[in-house]
Amino acid sequence: MKYLLLILAITNALIVSAQTPLIVQVNDSLTAHRYEFSALAKWKDKILLIPQNRKNVVDSIFMIDSSTIDQAIQKNAFAAHAAFAIKNLRHVGAKKDSLYINNILLSKYDGLEACTVKDDTMFFSLEADTSFCYIIKGIINTRSKTIDILPDTLHVPNTYNINNAGYESLAFLPNKNSLIAFFECNKDENARAFAFGTNLKTELTQIEWERPLYFRITDVYALNDSELIGVNHLFTSPIYTSERDAYIQCENLGVVEKQLTNGGNIDTCFTQLVKLTIRNNKIAWKPLAFISLDEADNYEGVVAFKDGALMIVDGEPGNNPCKLIYVSLK
Repeated sequence: MKYLLLILAITNALIVSAQTPLIVQVNDSLTAHRYEFSALAKWKDKILLIPQNRKNVVDSIFMIDSSTIDQAIQKNAFAAHAAFAIKNLRHVGAKKDSLYINNILLSKYDGLEACTVKDDTMFFSLEADTSFCYIIKGIINTRSKTIDILPDTLHVPNTYNINNAGYESLAFLPNKNSLIAFFECNKDENARAFAFGTNLKTELTQIEWERPLYFRITDVYALNDSELIGVNHLFTSPIYTSERDAYIQCENLGVVEKQLTNGGNIDTCFTQLVKLTIRNNKIAWKPLAFISLDEADNYEGVVAFKDGALMIVDGEPGNNPCKLIYVSLK
């Protein structure tokens, strides 16, 4: 009952119209560009920070107590972390662009993109090349402080042929005991997510979008089996427009710009929180809160926290610092 009331409180706090919320940066030492965080997750009373583990091989998951983050927010205290090493992964190739999971070789590896947790099992979405994504899983071992990757893998087909695009969002739906993976581009009637069992052996179930969500969805967090929060992000710059153009190619730009709020346009970066609702095998969405127009704010992770959410910047592109923030939606 206590857990149910907490979920209802978080859900009610997040059912708001788009707004500019109170944003507080969490004081911690995980700001180095090399971490390139790609996701956030929750495990028990811990917040998990997931490095992409691509150009800079970190091979660790970082954990911060929720109470420590709360103190950092309230009192500007320092949030210490613990590191759990990832085991049973081996990077090969001159550019570390292939990966062994135990004895399984995945070529053209492009990083861990998303993460979610069920009990003591972590699930990751992993990009392997422009036409493949794999879901893998590992066990959290508190005695050895490791994440022990298992040989189980599930291939999920890409829905758009966009370079360096994949399933950047992964969530656990507890009552259904299933996972749902969201492709980062959802611009037209071809957009879809896939649900599947946690044993990674069941068939994929397609879930379509009711209407397009332009620009990337970079992470989601499930409040319950039918409601999630997500990060909707546009990245562009005067010298690098190819990512933006790939996501809105052939779309009506007047219609596209109507999804931008707080002064944004398709020539500036834009980040907002959105709420996703799954009903009758369809995904509906609505804006929750405007976050940033800053080119350095490439938000890649989100989890619900208190009356709002925690979000994290990955530091790419460029050489920007990573940062963890709390967004109050009260």
